[in-house]
Amino acid sequence: MNPSGCGNFGNLFPLQVHQLAPPQIQRWQLFWTLGMLAVLIGYSLYRALGRRDTVILAALGAGFFAFFNEGNLEVLVHVTQSANGMFPVYYAYGMPIPAFELTGYLAVFPFVSYIAYRYLIKGISTRGFFFLWIGICLSDLLMELPATQQGLYVYQPPQVFTLLNFPLYNIWVNGTSWLLGGVLMYFFEPVLKGWKRPLISFLPAISMSWGWGFLDVPIVCALNIAGMPVWGKWLLTATSFAFSILLVCAMNSIIAADSKLRWKLPYPLLAAESSVASAHAVVR
Repeated sequence: MNPSGCGNFGNLFPLQVHQLAPPQIQRWQLFWTLGMLAVLIGYSLYRALGRRDTVILAALGAGFFAFFNEGNLEVLVHVTQSANGMFPVYYAYGMPIPAFELTGYLAVFPFVSYIAYRYLIKGISTRGFFFLWIGICLSDLLMELPATQQGLYVYQPPQVFTLLNFPLYNIWVNGTSWLLGGVLMYFFEPVLKGWKRPLISFLPAISMSWGWGFLDVPIVCALNIAGMPVWGKWLLTATSFAFSILLVCAMNSIIAADSKLRWKLPYPLLAAESSVASAHAVVR
């Protein structure tokens, strides 16, 4: 048991290392994520009232599910929050989980999956699908890298395949999960009407849980199996990346407009979307 009262819980390194983040950086992060959330809520109301599209509005709850699993994820991949985390919402394994994490999750989770969903209902080619995945992965890098460089949270060693101390497995686990959220929206949105509309929030949350419950398994093993050699860590990290590629290929095969294995929905889309689907069918 370490001095903070937080045990290692089977990990190789203590969770609480007492690093501190500058208060001004924490305030800026909270301000920035609150601004993102405000813009998202405004955009959601615009889509609902101006375009009669309530998908993004119904999905706003997705971030809650992911946020309250944050402490468990941090244990698995050795992420340590700053000990002086501003406005902690709760404590997980002795670590404060600050408010900017909550506002960030609420703003990012539903939005990224919704953007993917919008591309999918308009019709997307195989090439476009992979570019969409790459774009989502890079967006995660752009969001997370500044936070780690400012010391808001720290990934403790042993980590491999890092950029400026940021482990890059995050971008393909998150990116693939968010894209899967868009795919689930594509298939299930037409049947989640009326009182069932809020259930859309479960779709990005389910995809994220699936991603971090499967794609990260090799990474968790690399970080938590005592005595794992460096080459083993690299091999397991590469295995996680291979799993992500396989999942993206599988999603592409069932949803890309130019795929011969594309699934046909058993229910009609909106009129505008049906015309696009028909056009792709004629081209093929």
